Amino acid sequence: MSTSDVRNIDSLQRLRTGVLSMADSWEKTLQEIRISIHRADQYFGDEVPRYWRHQTELAERELTEAKDNLQQKQSSARAGDRVSALEAQKRVAAAKARLDLCRDRYRTAKSLAIEIRHQCDELLGPLADMTEHSDNLLPAAALKLGTLLEWLHRYADAAQLPVSPDEAFASPTGPPSDPPPDPPASDAP
Repeated sequence: MSTSDVRNIDSLQRLRTGVLSMADSWEKTLQEIRISIHRADQYFGDEVPRYWRHQTELAERELTEAKDNLQQKQSSARAGDRVSALEAQKRVAAAKARLDLCRDRYRTAKSLAIEIRHQCDELLGPLADMTEHSDNLLPAAALKLGTLLEWLHRYADAAQLPVSPDEAFASPTGPPSDPPPDPPASDAP
């Protein structure tokens, strides 16, 4: 068994309290991180692709309407309608450009969702290790330290040692000496 020179039991008690406090703090922080990871995964994995899919559908409808409008304008033979046919052609070109943009953004959103999900999964591994520490290992260490503190208190009480440095300075005599040896047993009846 190794020897130790414990001079302040109170500092060990503060260490135990600090370990428990750190475990609790880690648990809360890790929960916040898990929630943030879940939100990022949900946002980039579900909401962004859904948004661009919806925008693509709207752009397809807009292009269809613009083409129908252009066809109506081109089918009329009047000269005054030709100006509005040019506007309709510009509208078709703008609708095509918007549709291309939406399709491109949708493809980008899907590939980004895959990458974000991969990154989130990679973060969850080390996070699980830290959760193991905060949920199990740190409380177990604090429990073991609590048991050791109990033993130290019993030892200090038995030896009447000061628990804190303040008590040590208040007692100028120091720790008590060893008790006198037991008297020899007499053989007399």
